[in-house]
Amino acid sequence: MQTTIKILYISYDGMTDPLGQSQVLPYLTALSELGFSFHLMSFEKVERFSKGKSEIEEICKNANIVWHPQIYTKKPPVISTWKDLRTMNKLAFALHSQNNFAFIHCRSYISALSGLRCKAKLNIPFIFDMRGFWADERVDGNIWSLKNPIYNSIYKFFKRKEKQFLLESAAIISLTEAGKKEIIKQYSEINLEEKITVIPCSVNTKRFNREEIDDVELDKLKIQLGIKNKNVLLYVGSIGTWYMLDEMLEFYAEYRKAFDNSRFVFLTNEDPDIILEKAKGQQLYLDEFLIKSVKYSEIPLHIKLA
Repeated sequence: MQTTIKILYISYDGMTDPLGQSQVLPYLTALSELGFSFHLMSFEKVERFSKGKSEIEEICKNANIVWHPQIYTKKPPVISTWKDLRTMNKLAFALHSQNNFAFIHCRSYISALSGLRCKAKLNIPFIFDMRGFWADERVDGNIWSLKNPIYNSIYKFFKRKEKQFLLESAAIISLTEAGKKEIIKQYSEINLEEKITVIPCSVNTKRFNREEIDDVELDKLKIQLGIKNKNVLLYVGSIGTWYMLDEMLEFYAEYRKAFDNSRFVFLTNEDPDIILEKAKGQQLYLDEFLIKSVKYSEIPLHIKLA
């Protein structure tokens, strides 16, 4: 009889976040069908969790994934993250004592801190799902200013830990071939090439198939949003940091010159005022903007508005 491989998957991103539904759950669901047994620990934003909890519970139940949602704390900065890390470690230890996991899959750096501790204390191997150079990205996105001594110290701490994650993990995942080359280049003194696997972000092409969208439902949505017979430019996702909002608005200013009766639709969970203030600064007409937060399951229909 085949022994089921039990895995603890730790994500500091929430499953009620769009990212969790697009870049975590589809993978775990498919792997579960192949016979792997997952316990999933995630950290959920309170508002999104209250709205999306039942939907994620249903997905996990159908895939035999045991979900352990924890509440993500945001304030005060830094201290709240360490508080969440303590919760992460405590739960990981408790779950392992009950399930004897074969390994832990750690999505990004905060989760990898827990993976490192579990390896040291419990001798469980962990996968470092690196995603990208997280500490550097936070500096590049002006989230951490190195002029601030606190953030400078945090940056140096995570760069030290980054090397430790790479050294001590059983396997490493990079999003891109370019990322893999950069890891090998930056840490040329360590032989990492054989344990790095490139797994890019991907999409469920069955779900995101224009041919599967019901045109009657699409027309209803256009009427509901007041954009029937409009030329729609559409953006999906986060804004701010490195997402080039200013440049998008500059592009829209040119777009509307070429296409009469235009509208710019944003599907985002961000504060609409951030977009509208920028648009105002570029002297764009605010009534041409539609900013909406939608469920992950509703995104394919909304994308076909464009």
